[in-house]
Amino acid sequence: MAFLVRLYPGARLPRMEAEPRMDASRPSNLRLAGFVLTAAGALAMGVGSLLTWVTVGIADAAGIATVSPGTDLAAGVFTLICAVVILVVVIMSRMVRERTRTALAIVVIVAGTLSTLLAAWFIKAAPDYYSPVDDEKLVAALAAAYGRTADAVRVALTNVIDELGGYTHVGLGPWIVIVGGILTIVGGVLTLRWARSLRTPKGAGEPTPFEIQPTSGA
Repeated sequence: MAFLVRLYPGARLPRMEAEPRMDASRPSNLRLAGFVLTAAGALAMGVGSLLTWVTVGIADAAGIATVSPGTDLAAGVFTLICAVVILVVVIMSRMVRERTRTALAIVVIVAGTLSTLLAAWFIKAAPDYYSPVDDEKLVAALAAAYGRTADAVRVALTNVIDELGGYTHVGLGPWIVIVGGILTIVGGVLTLRWARSLRTPKGAGEPTPFEIQPTSGA
């Protein structure tokens, strides 16, 4: 660069900018609260998605029951994907500009809301969709235990399921997903408020996600 200055005296070289890097400045209380709640909620959603969502069994057949974690169910897989997406968004939110940051906060709110509603629906609908009569694993286990065909066991269960004490128990998984989903919603709302506050004169002094450090052109 010094060579160019000597070769073309009086010429003005364009200023070069350093590549943007992750913001390491101290966040405001609003921004910090949004970050912590969103991250904690996403982790809770992920853990809840891996735990037991429903257990189906027969009270009179001790030891014969099927336990389904969230990863074995479409609803649990969906909430797990949402948890991963939110965690990725939390990381990306430290490296994006204002408009993108607002959009990411909306993504967090939507993902948390959908996961919460889905988990709540599952808790309510599980007894109707997961019964001992319709559970293939449970029917197969009973057939093997009593030396009957699966069809015969299914017919027998239909007639005497109440007498045998058939049950469908919802596990902790969806409940934890609901808690995590609520946390991410609150965190997303706080992050959205913080992002919008940067557009006002009051929030003009808030550090932006990028710290651009221009270098001298000479």
